[in-house]
Order: sequence, then C-alpha cells, then structure tokens
Amino acid sequence: MTMAVRISDLCVDFGSRRVLRHIGIEAPARGITVLAGRSGSGKTTLLRALNRLNEAFPQCRTSGLVELDLGHGLEAIYPSPGVNVRPLAQLRRLVGMVFQTPNVLPVSVERNLALPLEVVAGLPQKAQRHKIEEALVGVGLWDEVKDRLDMPAARLSGGQQQRLCLARALALEPAVLLLDEPTASLDVHATADIEELLLRLASQYPLLVVSHNPEQAVRLGERLIVMTDGQVRQTFERGQADADTLARALGDAGQIRSNEV
Repeated sequence: MTMAVRISDLCVDFGSRRVLRHIGIEAPARGITVLAGRSGSGKTTLLRALNRLNEAFPQCRTSGLVELDLGHGLEAIYPSPGVNVRPLAQLRRLVGMVFQTPNVLPVSVERNLALPLEVVAGLPQKAQRHKIEEALVGVGLWDEVKDRLDMPAARLSGGQQQRLCLARALALEPAVLLLDEPTASLDVHATADIEELLLRLASQYPLLVVSHNPEQAVRLGERLIVMTDGQVRQTFERGQADADTLARALGDAGQIRSNEV
C-alpha cells in the first residue's frame, strides 16, 4: 500500500510540557485516516505537526521524522543536518487545512478563493475564475452561489461556509488535506453533506480527519487511530471496529489524564 504520511518517533513539546510522545503512524495515499480521541489526547497537535503549524506557538520544539508525499514520494518536512526541506509557505499550500469553525475571510464568496490564488499561488486574475468555479463545483457549492459570488461569505450557512473553506484549500491543488473536526459546529444535515463530500474527495486525496464522534469515525475512516495522553493507543483498519468498540476504546482513553495544546 502506498503511503502519503509516515511518522516515526515524533515528539512535540511546548515549553516544559510534552504533548506528543514518540508517535509512529502511517496514513495511506487514498482514503480517510481518522484521528480519534478525547479532548486533550493530542489529535489536533498531531494534525498541526503535518503542516508545521505548531511552530506558530511559542516555545514549540518538534523532534522525530515526519514524511509526506507531496507529489514526488515521501519527503521529510522538518529540517535536520544534511536534509533540505521545502519552504513553509510551499509546504502549507500543499498540505491544505480546514479548521473546526469555518474561517471565511471578511470578503465576498469569490474573493475568499481569489485572494489565496493571487497571493499564495501567484495566479493572474484571468486564470482565477476557472479555478474558482472548478473548486466550488468540486465541493458541490457552485450551483448554490454562482449567482451571488459578490455576496459576503459570512452570509452563507455554516455548512456552506465550511464547504467554501474546503474549496479554498482545494483551489491551491494540495497533495494532502487535513481537517480538524470539520463538522463539530454544524447541524445534522450539514454534517451529512460534509461527510458525503469527504468520502468523495477521499478517492482523489489522502485525508486526515480529527473526530471525537465514534459513529462518524467509523463511517469515514479506512484507518482509525485512537490517541490518548499524546500517544497512539490503538489502530483499527476498516471493519475491525464498530462504533461501540471505538466508543469503548475512547472511553478507556478518557480515564487517562491528558495535556494536549
């Protein structure tokens, strides 16, 4: 099986606190890998380690090996002696991230996609319109917004805003997609729409999704990674665990004190 992510002996410290402890996981090149665990188990910190976003926090120290396939096979993303790594801006363009709460920009629907295409990808204005339409079609949002692209993005529903954020990531042609509890702030119907979209995208991209919901994790995950106290506790392949089994694993994990940032 081809791997999109390979992590060995990953540790992350914030000041004197060790948040991730000797993590070793792999994520396949197609399908959804779900990081499951109670609040504070280290899921979000692990996700942020894949685009080096933890470095935005003070006193962060990262050690170990993190390799991603960004188009030419697995490559290290953290500098080490004798290893050249991609610039952060390029890494974060290729490793798209969608957060728990939709973070639309305070501009129009169209400008939410045009700005990163212009600033990050350097795409000329004439070429932006096709990419914008393509990205909105890809997340099933085009028909809903094509006649109101100049409307403030904040006026979209929560589910539409989350799909817009995903379209913004897709427009930059990422190699890997990271999603941190992407349905946590959505209602049941919007959640179902996002889950259906993620399953469709999983045939094209490697997705790593943080979820605290056992039913959702089982619906989405080809591989389920259960975390506790900054460590990997168990790994399940699809079919090896139902929602009850995963809930028990998460419940046991919840008895252990954790310290995620």
